[in-house]
Amino acid sequence: MDKVDEVYYKGKLHKVKPTNLANTQLFAGLHRDSKSGIIHVHLLGNRIDMLGNINDAHFIGERAMKVAAIINRRRRWKDPMQIREEHIRQIAGDCTDILRKMPEFHWWTYEAELRKRGYEVKLNRDSMGKVRGYSIKMGNSSYKASELGTDRRLLARRLYQTWVLLHREQVVEEYRKPARPQQDTKAPIITVPLPRKKNDSEESPVKSKPRRPLDAAVPQNVKPAEQEMYHDSFSVDGRDYNLTIPMSACQAMKDVLGVSDSAAQTANDVLRVAMLLFLNYVDAATTMAETAGGGGGVESEWGRGKDDDDEWWARRCAHKAAWLCKPIRRTFKR
Repeated sequence: MDKVDEVYYKGKLHKVKPTNLANTQLFAGLHRDSKSGIIHVHLLGNRIDMLGNINDAHFIGERAMKVAAIINRRRRWKDPMQIREEHIRQIAGDCTDILRKMPEFHWWTYEAELRKRGYEVKLNRDSMGKVRGYSIKMGNSSYKASELGTDRRLLARRLYQTWVLLHREQVVEEYRKPARPQQDTKAPIITVPLPRKKNDSEESPVKSKPRRPLDAAVPQNVKPAEQEMYHDSFSVDGRDYNLTIPMSACQAMKDVLGVSDSAAQTANDVLRVAMLLFLNYVDAATTMAETAGGGGGVESEWGRGKDDDDEWWARRCAHKAAWLCKPIRRTFKR
């Protein structure tokens, strides 16, 4: 400590007056921490040394950290910052693994799984009870969500997008349209007549399909099959909306929401919110969700990806609509 004459604080180099602890009355107390059981030392020193001079106490914490780093290097111990980085990587890996194994995204499931792994979770809620931030405690150290990971993907407002990205490939494969049945490869299918050998007097058992002559007329009344559409008209905040979406997308929304053709009005409202999101009427969807008793808003990053097909996008909009229309818990203070 007496040899330290400069320290770094907030990225700047500061000059300090050396101390004279070697010629100062000192008291050292060694004991275990009550929670973690880790042994550490409390060192108490007199501000006045044996010669009557005052020991400078400016940046005393930074001086102690610099001395601890020197001792760690000499004894080949782990540096506290290195230990902190290892803990951050471990917590971030566990959080990502929990999100990957969650079949559906729910905050309480995410929090419960973290507690099962020995972490303590501290939530920061707003006046409406919505989670705005959180921190994870490991041992005696606490880590904010903004410190976990390198791209801030574990923030409270980005957890759902992170879950979607982790499950994107799996969900796309699950909800993708069924592929055409593969042909049986045991017996080869021949579409071209086999050339007959010179000595082959038997007729080939394989016959090709008759081909249409090149000069044959193409029928003009044949039209490609049109995609079946779903239409709905309603009003939101005094404005009329006439919506049209593919029937397959509408059916995908109903499958997610569990809405039948004879569903109640509330269930139909959730379906309409999903349709508005599907067609990018975000403001109207938020307004309609609020009139249905829901709360919350749509994040700025919300939008359809360029590789999203109709059914995948419809299911995502249905999940978002169900979340928007979910009744919020209101708290009142006297």
